[in-house]
Parts: sequence; structure tokens; C-alpha cells
Amino acid sequence: MKAKLLKRISKDMHLSEEEVLEESISSFLDRSLCNASVEIEKLKNKYDVESSEELEEKIEKVEVEAHPAWEELIEWENLKKQIVKFKEWTKKISTSS
Repeated sequence: MKAKLLKRISKDMHLSEEEVLEESISSFLDRSLCNASVEIEKLKNKYDVESSEELEEKIEKVEVEAHPAWEELIEWENLKKQIVKFKEWTKKISTSS
């Protein structure tokens, strides 16, 4: 089903299937990078901090409630790792073109 759809889209858009796939992957990575960045910005605003380290300090000094701050700190750290991966893949795609 997906292979047929890819073939139809590429034919309709006068692009190769490879071009459609490459653009799709690039769009996915861009959107994912943007979403992760937005989530980090929400956490920065929520806790009035500029970094995850600053949030950790606030938690340790009991300036914010430990729950859910610890869970959100873990989420922030995971988002930072995801951003690194999204950027790595974006770079790989742009250099392979």
C-alpha cells in the first residue's frame, strides 16, 4: 500500500521516489526538532530557567516542587539527546545529497 502511494505521489509531483522519500525524511526531522525545541521552551518558561542544570539546582534547593519537576527534568534531558540525534541525521541527509 505505502509503496503504491509513494509511486503515485512521485508520478503526480514529477519527482523520483528517492526525492519524495528524502524530502519526507527531512521534513520529519525538521518537525521533530522543532517539536522538541518547543517542549524545552515550555519547560524553561514553566520553571523560569534557562537550562536543565538550572532547573536541577532549583529542585535541589527546594525552590520548586520535586514532583513533577524531576520527571520533567528527565524529559528535558531526553529531549536534548533527541535534538542531537535529529541534527546528526539532518547533517547526514544534507551531505548525502
